[in-house]
Amino acid sequence: MQIRQWDLNKDYIVLTNWCKKHNWDLPMPKESLPKLGIIIEDNKPLCAAGLFIDRYSNFGFMYGIFSCPEVSKIKLFKAMKLLVNSIKKEALKNKIKLIYTITGEDSLDKLYTKHLNMICCGTNVKSYIINLDKNKYKNLDWIKENDNNIK
Repeated sequence: MQIRQWDLNKDYIVLTNWCKKHNWDLPMPKESLPKLGIIIEDNKPLCAAGLFIDRYSNFGFMYGIFSCPEVSKIKLFKAMKLLVNSIKKEALKNKIKLIYTITGEDSLDKLYTKHLNMICCGTNVKSYIINLDKNKYKNLDWIKENDNNIK
């Protein structure tokens, strides 16, 4: 498997297609993704994640994980482990000491806690967004929990 930094001018279409194939309402707007991101490939892109970096602290936020739905679970598991470890390396290069991320996916929770030794910070967390440009971001379905995920 190969590791490379993403180029949103070329890779955003891949991320968008994955979102559609996963039946997500909308992908995250390109301009809202971090400039720094990693893609894992094996003849084709397998998975990706972005890393927001706060230049004024040692804190980063991993956004993702995006994945190709046609990849086998075993191959995707290996690619995702490589992806998170690559994000860690990028964080260290950028003097980041803490990486925060969120997920509602049980499979990612298992990957993070059992296989990557990440610490779960909370299980009953709700997330919120403040929309400061309602003209541009009229539809926030890309970030909202859809009705199919509510239990």
